[in-house]
Amino acid sequence: MKMSQGEHINRGERMRFLNSHDAITKQQILSISDQLGLSFPKDLLDIYEGSNGGTPEPYVYEDDNLDTVVVEFLPLVSTRQKRTAVESYANLVRSKKIVPPNLFPFAMDGGGDYFFIDCNTPIGEVYFFRSDRSSGSSPLVALNLGIRSFWESMKPED
Repeated sequence: MKMSQGEHINRGERMRFLNSHDAITKQQILSISDQLGLSFPKDLLDIYEGSNGGTPEPYVYEDDNLDTVVVEFLPLVSTRQKRTAVESYANLVRSKKIVPPNLFPFAMDGGGDYFFIDCNTPIGEVYFFRSDRSSGSSPLVALNLGIRSFWESMKPED
């Protein structure tokens, strides 16, 4: 399969990211993880090593509680003046403190809400932050799956 520039298929699996940013090495990823004081789960390391962000394809996530599109896998670093996962972590976690510090933002949905990975779990459990939740309920929704399963569960739009 011939791929266009900026298109990466992650480790030969179903996860495909178009318009990926400049590639980064495992050492760069580990350095960023250390600077943030986080321990990225192995699957997150592998995914970033295969693709530094981009547009997922397929991109629809559905379960019993959530139906949304994932418009962006956030790059760790970018030379395109795009929002990065590191900048989002500094803003959402360190400045605004909307989620605990062990959660790292890795993707965004079409409404501008974030998906987070729990860096304290070996499989990298995924959470969705719903900004439209009512004041009485938690805006953080556990998806009950790891990051690899999350990307593998994506479906094309009907």
